[in-house]
Amino acid sequence: MGAMRPAVSVLVPVYNVEKYLRQCLDSLVGQTLADIEIVCVNDGSTDGSPAILEEYARIDRRVVVVNKANGGLPSARNAGLNVARGRYVGFVDGDDYVAPEMFQKLYEAAETNDADIVICGGHLFPGEEQAPKWLKDTLSPQNIVYKAGGTDALFKERGAKPFLWRDFVRRDLIERNAFRLDEEIVVGEDQAFQFKIFATAKRVAFIADKLYYYRWSRPDSIMNEVQYKDYGTRIMKHVKMLSSIIGSWQQQLRETQTAVRFFEWCVDFLYWDIVRVTAVDRIAIAKAFCTLLAQNGYHLYQKQYSWDTRNHFNYMLGLASAQEEQPSMTVVAVFGRCKNYLESFLRPLLSQSKKDIEILLYENGADDATIAVARDFMYKDPRICIRLGEWQPVCQKYNDAIQTAKGKYIAFLNPYDYIQDDRWLEQVYARFEEDQEIDAVGYSGDNAGKDSIEKCQCADYRQFAYRVEKIRTEKLRFEDYALQTGSVFFTKYCLASEYAYFIPKFQMRGEPLRRQSIYASEAKLVLRAFVWLLQKAKENDLLQLAGRVTDLLNSENYVRLLTDSTFGFYIDESSITNPQEDFHTEVLALLVQANQLAVCKGEDRAILRTLSSFLAKRHLFLEKI
Repeated sequence: MGAMRPAVSVLVPVYNVEKYLRQCLDSLVGQTLADIEIVCVNDGSTDGSPAILEEYARIDRRVVVVNKANGGLPSARNAGLNVARGRYVGFVDGDDYVAPEMFQKLYEAAETNDADIVICGGHLFPGEEQAPKWLKDTLSPQNIVYKAGGTDALFKERGAKPFLWRDFVRRDLIERNAFRLDEEIVVGEDQAFQFKIFATAKRVAFIADKLYYYRWSRPDSIMNEVQYKDYGTRIMKHVKMLSSIIGSWQQQLRETQTAVRFFEWCVDFLYWDIVRVTAVDRIAIAKAFCTLLAQNGYHLYQKQYSWDTRNHFNYMLGLASAQEEQPSMTVVAVFGRCKNYLESFLRPLLSQSKKDIEILLYENGADDATIAVARDFMYKDPRICIRLGEWQPVCQKYNDAIQTAKGKYIAFLNPYDYIQDDRWLEQVYARFEEDQEIDAVGYSGDNAGKDSIEKCQCADYRQFAYRVEKIRTEKLRFEDYALQTGSVFFTKYCLASEYAYFIPKFQMRGEPLRRQSIYASEAKLVLRAFVWLLQKAKENDLLQLAGRVTDLLNSENYVRLLTDSTFGFYIDESSITNPQEDFHTEVLALLVQANQLAVCKGEDRAILRTLSSFLAKRHLFLEKI
């Protein structure tokens, strides 16, 4: 390159991503557009990332390494902008990678359309099929060019926000306006910067090509840290992001049409976040948000907003005047299509004699009618929050609740049941507060009063309340064991505890839900849970637990589910030769393990009914093939 200015500067913030960094850098040094510089900002990494960067810099002169103390993603990107020399600037995160032709296509699109900004599409990995729909939609832009400025694109195109790493920007636009990312923002800094650059861009082009590969889920990602998992903390940071945007948009907000569109976007953006947070956080966020908008002219355009904007803002305004009250109990319920039951479930909860309760409702495959019932209750009572989202294993919903619960105690209830005692919460709270040795309060057969928690061996986890601090201290989590997810969690909790307090049955059964069939993957999970439970029963001399699991494996319901009604028996001949598609080998091995650990009696002493039925079904399956 010599002293000539490169066509493109690619900015790569790097912080402890040694496992992924080579894949990222290989994708950049192998670009079909050779006239680029790759500015890698080591943001105080403590792993092997700096050594990898120096290695690539020695091999390829286009790789420029900037070392700095850790300051966060906005700080790292700003450090890259400070040294970038290209006519255009692109952004790539150090744990992602890009298609070989990405920057050539973006450069050509910018030159052809005389565009200040070009945005491309992207792929999600690993497990794109599990990604939420909104994310896949955002990374699937259409081919379109906005020739009358970037503000229209900002509000009309789903691909305009929120990811900066697929924005290709004319560097002169950034430098001419002295734009930098706001380093005070740790959630939403991309969007705050996009509002700056889009508002001053003359032309913006979107191309449908999916050129970026976004690692949307990794355990060590910054987005998995506690401060980001807690919805309340995260959404309050969104308010700070909006404050930053408003600070840079004072000139744009003087124009009526733009101001109306902006405030409508703000309300819509925060409303769907605020309904997800617990009551305490919701009130605090609403106060900060409503004050921010009111101070910056929201009420000047009252008559021009849509009905939804006015309604949603007024709802938040009502919350802002409410009194914050820390709940003593968090109740969690995952609901699907249960319109006819949800009201019967919620009313007794909201009518408890002790009022300091929060109710976290997690939607999981619900229909519109059921969601409407939940929302109606939420509008009337701020103690309810609704977490809308695509279907996930129940364990993920429960773990989210454990992370964000504000109560000292937590219960996981079934929305098909209902509370029969309006003093249930009062009793539970009193038992916990009176005796710090008690770690669970609930119902288990004929037990009464304080007793060893071993008496819970055969209990239903939904009939108990737990100490939140205990769960967090012991780092207990729900794991995906399909139909036995709750049983495994409950056993882990009991093994970490000594005493329980037994009260009369408080929750009445609604219409029982019985699965008519399960998938092969679920069959594996259920059997893994049974084997785990039997092993723990043997290690800890829990004979009742071993007997209960054995009875389940000999029950008509599980014989039916694991054999007659398992989709693993409805696959083609390739399942015999392709072990990745064949669930039979693992299931058989698990059943044999369970049989060795089971506590059989009488005529069932020799072999579990589920195992013998499985073998018979397997032989029939092989005969058909």
